[in-house]
Amino acid sequence: MLKKILIFLFSLLIVINVANAVDSSNWTEVSVGYEEFKIPPQYENPYSSDFNMYEFDEDIDEFTIRFVNPQIMSLYGYFLEHNSYAEKVNVSGHDAIHFMSYDRHDGTNNSKLWFSAGEEFYYITWRGSEITPTIEEIVKSASPSKYNHTEFYSILDNEYKNYQIVNAIESQRSDYPSSGSGSHTFVSLGTGGINFGVMT
Repeated sequence: MLKKILIFLFSLLIVINVANAVDSSNWTEVSVGYEEFKIPPQYENPYSSDFNMYEFDEDIDEFTIRFVNPQIMSLYGYFLEHNSYAEKVNVSGHDAIHFMSYDRHDGTNNSKLWFSAGEEFYYITWRGSEITPTIEEIVKSASPSKYNHTEFYSILDNEYKNYQIVNAIESQRSDYPSSGSGSHTFVSLGTGGINFGVMT
């Protein structure tokens, strides 16, 4: 009897996995950053597409893939501070962070998934609160990450720490009264550390 129950449960699991499988054989491929992503038919014909971003709609929450390396610190810090939900997940073999927020104007939940492919970082946005089989298939179409689990989260943690440092410094410096001389201060964070300066 136990054997029959186990066989039934195993068969049911196979049926569920087959039913949830997504056939991406006829999907379009697009380049974003240094990756080729498969795009399902419902997100073809983008509003805008270039090296850094594929935007399906003028509203970037509808569906977007973005290459974030050029602005990883500011974007990741912003996401952490402006989303009500963040969870570490694994999607199609990629370590990732799933952000979610509620848009009170549209009455919708919006998701963002941060992950890496090769040595680069990307995010995908879409309407909804669940990581759907379609989103999983899009992530699966990218290259495997070159970072292990610890490295992936450590890079993002360090970027957030840098974001906090820069924001703290900038907020303190912007409190100083303006000299009216037409000059402004700047803060930059690089491999050499934190730099301050004045531009006239």
